[in-house]
Amino acid sequence: MENSVRKFPLGRHGLIAERKAEGKIKNKLGFVFLLLLANLSLLLFLRSPFFTIGELSLQGLDKLSTDEVHLALGIREGANIWKISPLELQERISVLPRVDEAEVERVLPDKLLVSIREKYALALIPYHGYYLELAGDGSLIGIRNNYAGELPLINGLPRGQLNVGSNIKEQSRGKIITAFLSALKSVPPPPLAEINVENPEQIIIYTWDGTEVWLGDKKNLSKKIEVLKGIHAHYFPLSVDAAGGHLDLRVAESPVFRPF
Repeated sequence: MENSVRKFPLGRHGLIAERKAEGKIKNKLGFVFLLLLANLSLLLFLRSPFFTIGELSLQGLDKLSTDEVHLALGIREGANIWKISPLELQERISVLPRVDEAEVERVLPDKLLVSIREKYALALIPYHGYYLELAGDGSLIGIRNNYAGELPLINGLPRGQLNVGSNIKEQSRGKIITAFLSALKSVPPPPLAEINVENPEQIIIYTWDGTEVWLGDKKNLSKKIEVLKGIHAHYFPLSVDAAGGHLDLRVAESPVFRPF
C-alpha cells in the first residue's frame, strides 16, 4: 500500500512566499482602487456647486467701466472656479487699450479677484471733432468729447486714420511725440499747452502762460525740453508777464527770449 504523502512542488517555504506575493498584489490592487475612488470623489467635489463663481471683485478701475471688464473676461454664469484659467483671463483683459497691467486671482471657494492698473492720458490729439487720449507708451487709449484744458494738445499730425488701441504710425512725428511723452511723465512736467509737429524741422510748442517756444528739429529734443523746464521754473514766474513771448531753443545751450 502506497503511502499518501502531500506533496509541495515548491516546498513549504515556496508556498508561503507565493501566498505573500498574492497578498501583496491584492493589497496593491486595493490601494489603487482606493486611490481611484479618492480621485473620483475629489473630482466630483471640485465640480460641485460649492465652487461655482459667485463673486467677481474688481479693483483699480478709474476710467474703465465694470461692463467693459466683464465683457472682456467673458465668464459665463454658473462657471466653475477651477475651469477658468487666471492667466487666460489676464490676457483677455490686457487687450483693452486702457489696461496697463492686470492680475487675476482665485479666492476659494467662489470668488475671483481682478486687479487692474490703468494707463492714463498725458496728451490729447484733436480728431474729427473729438479728442484722442494718448498714453505714456504712445498708444491711443480712449476718446473724449470735450477739451477742458487739463492736458496739452498735439497738433500737426498728417491726416489719416487713428484708432484707439493703436500707436501713431507716422515715424518721424511719432518719435518727436515719444520724446515729449517722456518729458510729460517727469515730475514736475513742463507746462505745455500745445505741441505742434506739422513741420518736423521746426517744432513749436506753447506753454500755458502764452510763451511760444521754437525747438527746431528733433535733435537734442530731450535736452531742449529739460532746458525749458529749468527756464520756466526759475525765470518765467518772476519775469514774464501775461503777454508772453518767443523762446528760441533751437540751440539748447543758447536760449534766447524775446517778449511779444
